[in-house]
Amino acid sequence: MGEQPAIGRKDTIEQATVRKPLLHVEHLEICRTGARARESKPLLRDVNFSVYPGEIVALTGPSGCGKSLTAHAIAGLLDPGVGVTQGCIYYNGEDIIPFHEQRWQRLRREDIALLIQQSLSGLNPIRTVRAQLTDTLRLQGRRRLHAQKEQGQADAAPSRITSQQPHSQGVMSRMQRMLSRATELAGGRTTPGQEVDLRSLLCKVGFADPERILSSYPFELSGGMCQRVLLAAMLSSGPRLFIADEPTTALDVINRDKVLALLLQLREDFDLTILLISHDRQGMSRVADRVLEMTPEGRMQA
Repeated sequence: MGEQPAIGRKDTIEQATVRKPLLHVEHLEICRTGARARESKPLLRDVNFSVYPGEIVALTGPSGCGKSLTAHAIAGLLDPGVGVTQGCIYYNGEDIIPFHEQRWQRLRREDIALLIQQSLSGLNPIRTVRAQLTDTLRLQGRRRLHAQKEQGQADAAPSRITSQQPHSQGVMSRMQRMLSRATELAGGRTTPGQEVDLRSLLCKVGFADPERILSSYPFELSGGMCQRVLLAAMLSSGPRLFIADEPTTALDVINRDKVLALLLQLREDFDLTILLISHDRQGMSRVADRVLEMTPEGRMQA
């Protein structure tokens, strides 16, 4: 990993010389696996690039060159029958290719978010946006609480001190919390704090009327609006690396520029590092600190 950092728009020479890449892809090769693996050529080979904290880097190239394969490999989401056969993917200095599925899930949950075109099918058409985003917030809250409990158990010293609270009061309190929790889940209701969080998220991804969006069903929204809802859900987990696969496909020039401007703003608001996957080199060059290109054969352009 001896590659020197490229200087992004916000970087100074002094900062660039001491920074380490958040993501470093080294000699990556992806091939088909299984019975016919020996008969097929690599889908991509010898792919090398780095992305530094706070950068927006665009990975471009013609259709079929392996851009999306690279993105899926970084997120540990390659299709069955396709696998990494050579090379390394370093995230925050650690090679993540050998990770088992549980560690991949944790990485995607906490650090790496991948937005793909097919993500729109992830929204439930018969549940409101409020209900689906609330589920996401609750899930993130449970995970954080579980992590805090594990940390607390590891740090706490053994103690024989018993609670001064009467046993019956403790049981009643737990029952009340359980009933309240069950009622919330059944009715899809949100707490005042969750409502504030939901509206804030939707405003940050460009919605001027978040209450209307929260009350809507996905089939009542356009494809672009559903994409922004999914973006809000992903950002709620606080990822460090955000990968957007063809975020401007099929958009006219005006809407394309709006999406790109939104990504620039989200980088500032959420302290994101962004990897853009696109065939539109010209469009990506407007927002990216660096634009990398792949050849039709699945290699990096010299």
